[in-house]
Parts: sequence; structure tokens; C-alpha cells
Amino acid sequence: MFLGSTLTNLTIHATDGEIGKVKDLYFNDDWELRFIVVDTRKWLPGKKVMLPFHVQEEINLEEGYLKVDRDKETIRESPEVPEDKDFVSSYQEVVLDYFGWNSYKENAVLDSDHGPVATGNGQLEDASVPPEPDLAAPENATDNLRSIEEFMEFKAHATDGKIGLVDNIILTEVGKIQYLVVNSNESYVENNLYLYRTDQVTSVDWFEKDLYLDDSVEGLEQVTPFKDKEEVFHHLNHS
Repeated sequence: MFLGSTLTNLTIHATDGEIGKVKDLYFNDDWELRFIVVDTRKWLPGKKVMLPFHVQEEINLEEGYLKVDRDKETIRESPEVPEDKDFVSSYQEVVLDYFGWNSYKENAVLDSDHGPVATGNGQLEDASVPPEPDLAAPENATDNLRSIEEFMEFKAHATDGKIGLVDNIILTEVGKIQYLVVNSNESYVENNLYLYRTDQVTSVDWFEKDLYLDDSVEGLEQVTPFKDKEEVFHHLNHS
């Protein structure tokens, strides 16, 4: 599993060399990563490059890179995505037609056996290996896409009041967002971090940037929060 923040600024390696860094990631309403936004820097200035998440074949946090299974020329010739427009469905289809399809919905993995809130004393389980991808274009394949960069600091609400701000996401190796990290302390001096499964999200107001969770503020007083991202990451890797 990965903290979403650890993927930002990873160097991206094509099969024949470096192409830039991860600038942002887009996910859909089913909490699946769909696209990688590439900061191509000096290699390809002036062009917005979007890669389907399924073209990545290795994420190495220790060495700070994300490897994709396409060469530089293929990426250079990929469809132009205008900087001044949202990545709407028409551009999804163009980019996916170019790079090849992967049926995310059929291959998504979500472990739903955990308790309502996982803290430093809880246990998290790894997702199982998904089946082989279907590269044919599925019906109704386009999605409402959300920027992870914009999603950070959405306001998180319980049924009886505000909890805090979305601080991070936790995702599997196959790009499924399984957990949200919410910080109940907005002072930025000391963290009180809580983990929520994405299936605890009851609704999201994307315009007002409000996230609603099936939990109570009163219930948070009964659990022990994490104090920093390192503690969360350590817990995920040793549970």
C-alpha cells in the first residue's frame, strides 16, 4: 500500500529513459486511479501529458521512481490534452484509445472486512491480486474524474459535526483508493489522524469540497489517532 502523497513528484521512467515527474493523479467515483498527470519539464515543454494508470508497471518509493511500459516516442506522440480544459469524457476516450484500455471496474479490488475506524491500534489488510486486465473498451467507460491534488484538504464531516480535513489517501498497488486519512487538528502544529474506509463515505459535495462520513465526532473520542504520516505508513506496512 502507498500513501498518496508519496507518489507526487516521483520521477517517471519510460522504457527508454526519464520523461518527467508525477504532477497529479486522477481518480473516479469508484475510488480507482485512472490517470497520471506528467510534469514533462524540459523534455516536452508546452504539452500536457496524461497517462492511463494501468501503463505503470513498477512503483519504487525507495529510489523515487514510477516506471511505465511505454517508450518516449509513444508518449511524445500521445493525444494533446489542452491545459485550459478539464479532462472530460471526450479526452478520456481519446487517451485510452491511444494507449489501450483496461477494464478497471471488473478488476478493482476492495477489502470490505475492516472495522469502521482504524487507528494506531487497529489492523489493516492488504488487497488480493486482481485478475488479468481486460484491454477491450468497456461500455460506459468514461468517468467523472477527480484530482487528488484538489481532493486534499476537503472538509470531512461526521453525522454530528465536522471532523477535520482530508490529509491523505491510502491506495493499493493496483490503484484502488482504500482509505482516507483525516486530520482532526487544523492547527498544522500537531496531527490527530484517523483512517476511514472509502465505503464509509456517504456523499461528497465536489463543488463545495465537503466529504460526509458514516461516523460521529463523539465516537472519535473512543479511539487513538495517529500523530504523523510516518506512523500511518509504518502501521500499514507492519500490520
